[in-house]
Amino acid sequence: MVVPAQATQERGCYEEYLRDGRGVEVFCEDGRPGNFRAVAHCRTPLSSWDEPGTIGRVRGRSSFAECGGVLGPVWVESYHVDWL
Repeated sequence: MVVPAQATQERGCYEEYLRDGRGVEVFCEDGRPGNFRAVAHCRTPLSSWDEPGTIGRVRGRSSFAECGGVLGPVWVESYHVDWL
């Protein structure tokens, strides 16, 4: 299992890495009101890309983003939050 890099945490949000580091679930309890989306920074030994997640709500529901669609090792290197 590859351990994800330490992400720069968005103020008022925290994360949990899931599925052997292939996904990240982000919870925002404080910050801007409204909706947000976690964007996973995905990585393989040969490439990298961003993968947008589901829409979350502050103090409501989390946003989940998963790196997938490739064969071989893939992991979430970090993430950021897009405020909607």
